[in-house]
This record gives sequence, C-alpha cells and structure tokens, in this order.
Amino acid sequence: MSLLKCLEDFIPSESNVYSEAEMQRINIAVLKERGVSVDDIAYLAYNAQSKYLEDLTIEEMRDSVLEILRKREQFHAILLGVNIDILAEKGMLAEPIQSIIRDDLGLFGLDEAIAISIAGNYGTIGITNFGNMDVNKPGKISILQSKKEQCNCFLDDIVGAIAAVAAIRVAQKHALAKAMNTLEIEL
Repeated sequence: MSLLKCLEDFIPSESNVYSEAEMQRINIAVLKERGVSVDDIAYLAYNAQSKYLEDLTIEEMRDSVLEILRKREQFHAILLGVNIDILAEKGMLAEPIQSIIRDDLGLFGLDEAIAISIAGNYGTIGITNFGNMDVNKPGKISILQSKKEQCNCFLDDIVGAIAAVAAIRVAQKHALAKAMNTLEIEL
C-alpha cells in the first residue's frame, strides 16, 4: 500500500538502492503529487542568488535543482518527510505528535533538522541559506505553509533546503569559473 498515487505500482529493488536517475524520477513525481514542481524550487533558488550573479539564468538554476534531486540524501529526506506529512494529514499518528506535525508547531524542530541535513551537504553557507529561506518563507514555501487542506510540516522545509543548496551549488560553480578565468589571464 502506498500513501502516494505516483508510487502505487512501484516495486522496490531487493537492495533498496536506486540509481541517480531513478531517485530523480521518483523525487520529481513525489514533489509533483504534493504540489511542488522543479521550477518552483528553481525560482526560489534563482531569486535567492540572482542579486549576486548578473548572468544567472533560470535554466542554470533548474539544472542545479535537477542535479540535487539525483542525490540519495535528498531522496531519503523527501520520501520520509512527505510520508510523515501524509500520515499526519490522514490522522494516522498517535497524539500528541499527530497535532504537533499536523499544525506544524514552530517549536517542533525535527522538520528543520531534516532540512538542515540536506543544506549541510554544502557546508555552513548551505545551512545559512536554508535559515534565510526558513525565516523569510519566500514564494512556494509560504504557499506550502499556508495550505490547510494538506500537511506540509516537513515538505516546506525540504523545499527550502533544496532551493538553498541549488543556489549555493550555482554560486560555487560561478566562483570557480571566475577563479579559473583569473588564473588563465595571469598565465
């Protein structure tokens, strides 16, 4: 039995290990079913980074999000967080955790802990970027948090963390390219 329609016919591998392409495909399908597109995350990341990189494109940010959705840590975080959200949505958790997650209690913190584990893959700057997303709740994060018919206790933070990491990934790529250009000029 699957809580997600997109995984109703899914047959797990014996090893429970999936290729990057499979993880990306499943992540995209799960996010889409919960109302989040790759472009939603790319726009969050683009808006966070575009003020620092004048030649940044939304396509570059979308590619960064797609690359991040290929990673095992994000795969596990998305599946775990979304499944917990759905269980809370359906009233299938024991009290008091049922109400804490359903109401996205600000003092809960474990939803942010999972998001920080994603953001931490890119060091303290990843965590700082996620913190900014979590405090300011731009775009899709705010929309997810305000949806009362759907529990997004974990999902809103996971989306923010993926956007934060996508932005950092692109910033690092641009910094490296700039450094390489500087080295070529000096040689």
